[in-house]
Amino acid sequence: MRYAIGIDLGGTNIAAGIVTEDYKLLEKGSVPTKAQRPWQEVAADMARLAMELVEKAGLSRADCAGIGVGSPGICNGDTGGVVYSNNLYWDDVPLCPTLTRLTGLPCRLSNDANCAALGEVVAGAAKGCKTAVLLTLGTGVGGGVVIDGKIYEGQASAGAELGHCTLISGGVECTCGRRGCIESYASATALIRQASEAAAAHPESLLNKERITAKSVYDAMRAGDDAAKAVVAQYEEYLGEAIVDMVNIFRPEMLLLGGGISGEGKALTDPMNEYVKAHCFGGDKSFVTRVDTATLGNKAGIIGAAALCLSAPAAMPLKLAPAFKDYLWGGERLKSEYGKHTRLSPLAESWELSCHKDGPSTIVNGPDAGRTLAEYAARHPACVGTRHTDGVFPVLIKLIDAARPLSVQVHPDDAYAQRVEGEPGKTEMWYVVDAQPGAQLYYGFQRELTREEAARRIADGTLTDVLNAVPVKAGDVFFIDAGTVHAIGAGILIAEIQQNSNTTYRVFDYGRLGADGKPRALHVEKALDVARLCPPERPAGPMGKPEQNGDCTSTLLAKCGYFTARLLDVAGSAPLCADGESFHSLLCLSGSGAVICGGGAVPFAKGDSLFLPAGLGAYTIAGRAQLVLTAL
Repeated sequence: MRYAIGIDLGGTNIAAGIVTEDYKLLEKGSVPTKAQRPWQEVAADMARLAMELVEKAGLSRADCAGIGVGSPGICNGDTGGVVYSNNLYWDDVPLCPTLTRLTGLPCRLSNDANCAALGEVVAGAAKGCKTAVLLTLGTGVGGGVVIDGKIYEGQASAGAELGHCTLISGGVECTCGRRGCIESYASATALIRQASEAAAAHPESLLNKERITAKSVYDAMRAGDDAAKAVVAQYEEYLGEAIVDMVNIFRPEMLLLGGGISGEGKALTDPMNEYVKAHCFGGDKSFVTRVDTATLGNKAGIIGAAALCLSAPAAMPLKLAPAFKDYLWGGERLKSEYGKHTRLSPLAESWELSCHKDGPSTIVNGPDAGRTLAEYAARHPACVGTRHTDGVFPVLIKLIDAARPLSVQVHPDDAYAQRVEGEPGKTEMWYVVDAQPGAQLYYGFQRELTREEAARRIADGTLTDVLNAVPVKAGDVFFIDAGTVHAIGAGILIAEIQQNSNTTYRVFDYGRLGADGKPRALHVEKALDVARLCPPERPAGPMGKPEQNGDCTSTLLAKCGYFTARLLDVAGSAPLCADGESFHSLLCLSGSGAVICGGGAVPFAKGDSLFLPAGLGAYTIAGRAQLVLTAL
């Protein structure tokens, strides 16, 4: 059984509930909104209430598909932000990312009236309908539209503001600042205003016997009061015209009325059905939308908000196609041994998981097939996870085939790179997948150098004499802090995990010529600005020892503030979980298998790369394979 948390965020109260996959409300609770306080405090209360309800229901976070929120105002479902809400005094509030950070659960957002409409479609009066419209008749007139079982949100998820369509040009001033809106004539507030005007003109009317409410107006009408009859008749004409407009635009299977006035039931809906049949286009010759009352009451918003998660396609592992680089030192092994399909020759690098503008990887399976990973991450920012908050995708993962030596190079740290290059610095890790006999690489210096000596040796070509040359074999691990001078030698194939940066300062290049026949550019001054002219601080090798867990041996390769990388040797099945804190990246170095998740399976083979969004939940790697698992 899958569950989701639905939150109906109002200006007065925060109402939340646990909703089952068949849209039953399992638990419910509420706390005051206190909307005039900082939004961060409201979000914290929302998260706290949600997790209290999860505990009360005897569930865990792993049981929950996510949190759905219905908020008043303009909501951007793509970013999870409340763009504007006058009820909450909010502008550009990143609500979903905040709730994901606080709870570890993915979050989806829509307008509260939209959520109420969706709730009625999945569990209320419009259950089974593909297309429905909800008008809520309260202080104002809200509205939600469901088309083909999904909320109609429009551009930037701004939705449909049905109450602010013009009913009478130049009419009564509306709270939105315009004149003649549906809200000004068909809300409960409007009915009370109309009845108050009639009561003042008719002192004998029953309307003067008690405080005027929507219910008292209908009661007086039922008691035979002429003034009340006229008020109700005029009000129902206004409402009928508004409904006919909605019917002519959307032609829904049902149009539901919610809010306080809908409590009149058939006394309201019967005349509305007659009015629609008489006035909608083709009413006597074609299908006529049925008008009825919403049935879920204040549960509609909670159930509809939860449905944002329960009705959404389940997250799935995304198989990626890499971007390719044909640097002159590359070989052909990535094509011949790792199944990389490209006409580039030589093939130096395949950027397996990349959101970098210089070479984004592309999704090849599922509903997002054809989109770049960068586009997917922009549409689903929670996919990265709550551990990462600066908005830039954090890592870049490569396979590197060095048929010839790479240049001696160095990467800047974050502070220097942001100031000079406008992107993050570059700390990286190398896992040696294969190495020919006698292969070596350069890793820092043998001894400490001055800047002057380093500059002289770069100029006279003797820099490699003082570099720390390290023989390598398959399975070796090197952690390259920003500032460490390094170079991959010939005959080495490497899996590289790095910060999402393409800033490299070339120090020495053996006098080679580029494709244009000229020596490749060096970046000596910048390199000397950032280089650590000393032996490496970290010894080569993995940071952890192999740990056996069932059919899987896991070895911590590297852990830093930018990424964590583990080597997984799977011989059977390995259960894992991508929670809301971080995505998982899987790069298959050998063997084959499948990632099993949510009743489906995504196969992989040697050379394949998969991205598992944060919040995906439990999954299993099945097969016989060696993979690098990267997370934050």
